[in-house]
Amino acid sequence: MKTTTKIKGKFTLRRICGYRVGRDARERLFLTLCSILCVIVLVLTSLYSRGYRINMSNSLPHWSYKINAISDKPISRGDYVVVDYLMMEDNPAIKAALERVYLGRLPMVKQVGAVSGDLVSLRDNLLYVNGEDMGAMVVLSADSLGNPLSPFPTPVTLQSGQYWLISNPDRGFDSRYFGWIERKCITHIAYPVF
Repeated sequence: MKTTTKIKGKFTLRRICGYRVGRDARERLFLTLCSILCVIVLVLTSLYSRGYRINMSNSLPHWSYKINAISDKPISRGDYVVVDYLMMEDNPAIKAALERVYLGRLPMVKQVGAVSGDLVSLRDNLLYVNGEDMGAMVVLSADSLGNPLSPFPTPVTLQSGQYWLISNPDRGFDSRYFGWIERKCITHIAYPVF
């Protein structure tokens, strides 16, 4: 018959291994952990200052982006852009999203789905650009809390300086709700890293 021994009290290194951790060892461990934490903070700060951002949302396929200033190159379909939606606070969908806390106070990154001159329409949970099926774009009638959501009315032809933004086909908050955005609201270009 197999016997087991129960250890009562705290599971400390001393009780389990019979080893006593002295004050000097605890201080060294504390200083080592503090040093590691400082290095991590310095690395993250350095990456942030160089334009690297971590995507905490599941509305985009990549978890890391490098943010660059917009060059003279025109914005094209498929580009990732940084949008300052606070410049769009008069938009009813953006206003509701701010009140419902869908959006924080940080700019959002979205992919450009259509550009000036394109005809955009949403039908049967599909996105069409110039009549071409671009894939799934589910339009929900309510958010996860039951608040009503209204799709932006389509079809719409984008005028000069207007862009249609897309994100996760199922749950993204993008142009399917707030409509096209103006070029002035795009502050940077984002390049996927990972």
